[in-house]
Parts: sequence; structure tokens; C-alpha cells
Amino acid sequence: MKQEKELKQLLTGQKFVSSEYDLALLESTKTYARAYARATEGVGVVSDFHNSVCYIYAGKFGQYFFGLPEYLEDYETAFENVIFDRVVKEDLLERHILELSFIAYLKNVPANQKSEYLASCFLRIYNERRSDTMQILHTTRYLNCLSNGSIWCGLCTYSPFPQTSLGLNGGIVNTYTGITVNKEEYRQSNNNLLSKRQKEILGFLAKGLGSKQIAEYLNISFNTVNRHRQDILSVLRVKNTVAAVEIGIKMNLI
Repeated sequence: MKQEKELKQLLTGQKFVSSEYDLALLESTKTYARAYARATEGVGVVSDFHNSVCYIYAGKFGQYFFGLPEYLEDYETAFENVIFDRVVKEDLLERHILELSFIAYLKNVPANQKSEYLASCFLRIYNERRSDTMQILHTTRYLNCLSNGSIWCGLCTYSPFPQTSLGLNGGIVNTYTGITVNKEEYRQSNNNLLSKRQKEILGFLAKGLGSKQIAEYLNISFNTVNRHRQDILSVLRVKNTVAAVEIGIKMNLI
């Protein structure tokens, strides 16, 4: 999915300070992932965004359901594509939106507190053995955050969860206090993703207006509208206007 590709580039394209890289912290994070896989029989994934390396630990369920080995190092990517490729398209989009909200929210959180939060949601994943889907509980935490706010490592987990509904429910939790962040609180962070003018233009795009019509209506130049359109796509990490409008509506930006 193009949106997912853009989100990955957002994480791997951060500004990293190599002098702050701590192998001990990376090994600690890998220990967490391995312990999770063993305790739940699910999957624990460590993403090293700086070096674009992915470390995957799979328990019995992870090995059976995803066909993973007990331990896998992928030096081609920092992301667990072997799992993403089997997520139902609609849920992958919802996960994209939640993670975009999560990243936006963490920008206002001090670097030494970012790791206290996690984002969680349910994902429907294709069950190739039975030709149906299974509901998986997925969580994301960003660990080893640098002084400049960049996130060095991510820890993602996957485990089976009882099927209750077809919708995707997700949120952000402070793992230190156990308190769930109120949706209205991180929706306020969503509102800051785009400027007032960008929201205005996105709203016109949702109504089907072209750049020329928008320029005439707002009394600004055609080039200015196009520049705003490109900025909107960049901020929302999507490739086209249709995807931007879809995400804009879901995030209540228009």
C-alpha cells in the first residue's frame, strides 16, 4: 500500500545522531521482543529505523500462522512485511491512520517520555490455512528515542485475539500509568497536522474541485494551490488526492 510505504519512509528518514546509538539499549529491546514471543506464543518485532534492520521473534503461533522461523533478521527492511502483506486492506489503512496520529501526538511528548506510550489496535489477517481471517491484537511502541526527538527503535507485537466484531478499534495508552489517552486529546494533535489553508483546500478537493477552481474561489494563484496540494500529500504520507481525502475525512480534518 502506497500510504504504508510513505509512513515507513517517515520513520527511516528521521535525523539520527550516531553518537547516541547504544547497542545495549538495542539488545534490551530485542530481549523484550523475544520474551513477548515466548510468553504469548505470538510475534515480537524490533525495527531499527536507523540501520533499516528488522529482528523478528516468533512463538508457536507466529511460526504456525505466519510460517516464521523462531528468529529472523531481515537486513533489507526495518519492517515486518511478511505480516503487513497479509493484513486486510481496510485494516491496514486504519492502522496507518492510527500510527500517523501516534507519531503526531508523540511530537509534543518529551523525548524521555515517548517510550511510555503505545498504540494498539485489532487487525484482521488472512488465514491462508482456512481461507478466512483471524483477528490479531497489534501494539506499537517507540523505544530508544534520541535527544532530538527521533525514534531509533520500534517494538511491535502480534498475538491472536477473540473475534468480537469486524471493526478496527485502536488507541494510545501510557504504559507507565496504564491510562488510555483520550481520543479527543490526540485528535487535537491531528488538527495540527495541516494548516488552516491546507484543510480548506483539502475540503474543496473532497468536493471534487480542481486546482483552477480552488484558486479562483480563494483568489490565490494556481501554483499556490498546487504547492499546498503537494504539502498535504507529504504531511499525510500518501501518493494521491483520493487517499488524502479518505484519510482527511477519517481524521476529521475536513
